Amino acid sequence: MRVAFAIAAFFVCLGAWAASETELTALMRQAMQGNAAARATLEDDARAGSATAAHLLGHLYLRGQGVPRSEATAIEWFDRAAQQGHVESMHNLGVLYERAPPPRRDLVAARRWYRAAAEAGFARAQANLGQMLAEGVGGPADRVEARRWIEKSAAQRAPRGEYLLGMLFLDGRGAPKDVEQAVRWLQRAAEGGDRDAQYQLAILTGSGTGVLKDDRRALHWLRAAAKQDQVKAQYALAAVYGGGLYGTPRDAKQATNWLRRSARLGYAEAEYALGLAYAQGSGVEKDASQAYGWLLKAAKQGHPAAKAYVKDIQTRVLGAPVKGGDAANPASTPGTAGAVGTQ
Repeated sequence: MRVAFAIAAFFVCLGAWAASETELTALMRQAMQGNAAARATLEDDARAGSATAAHLLGHLYLRGQGVPRSEATAIEWFDRAAQQGHVESMHNLGVLYERAPPPRRDLVAARRWYRAAAEAGFARAQANLGQMLAEGVGGPADRVEARRWIEKSAAQRAPRGEYLLGMLFLDGRGAPKDVEQAVRWLQRAAEGGDRDAQYQLAILTGSGTGVLKDDRRALHWLRAAAKQDQVKAQYALAAVYGGGLYGTPRDAKQATNWLRRSARLGYAEAEYALGLAYAQGSGVEKDASQAYGWLLKAAKQGHPAAKAYVKDIQTRVLGAPVKGGDAANPASTPGTAGAVGTQ
């Protein structure tokens, strides 16, 4: 009897000494700076059953601060936390499984974890689940259920939910087409910091669709989205500076800088246009090697015009006859002048 009481008392005391969330966060900051003892303490707490510690370790390995970056290890820790009901870890698993490169990508698992977090009330997961349901990703499409989850997210003032609801009204898919209603939701989402909403609002404001045409406001939202690495916004800014749109002076160097930012993030249209810029010497020094490299990147993503250029260039290098324009110098091929400013 006394032994049983002593053991019970020991576990009560152990629970009383469990680290608080504040203490665990402090340990994580130390671990991010390379403190191995702090990381070991976090791992001990996680293995002892702390979902918060496991969640923080997931972030540690995902960021690669103080430890080697490892999405696989991050997934292991997030999974440990999620299995204990940690809602944010459930959402993080959804994000990782949705966006990971093959073979780790698992869209079915992503949708399952988003649903778990959505049902627990996590607004961003509700938006992501709604988007997957609307697009039929990770399982059958269901626009009725998609709208329900997106509306739940928007009701919590989640910018992503507001953006997606705006797009439902804008496209008329899953909701009656209503451009003015779309603009209202997109405005909320843009003000909340959603970069896709900022880009879409810039396009609508610049064209006067559903809202008063206003070049200054369009440029404001375009810049806001571009600064958040929205690749289409960066590409559009290149067109703005290349063509002197929205009241801005033409600036080939600025145009090329934004093209480069978009291209480095893997946007095929920007890779193609940047290849042309190097071929033409537009905003940069002419550089045939850089031109070919960027055109090749775009071609590998299936960009039709880039594929045609690369094919012609490779044919010339191999010495075979080429039909059409001078592919060794893409700038001399008819129809390419001003591509940066017009696409």
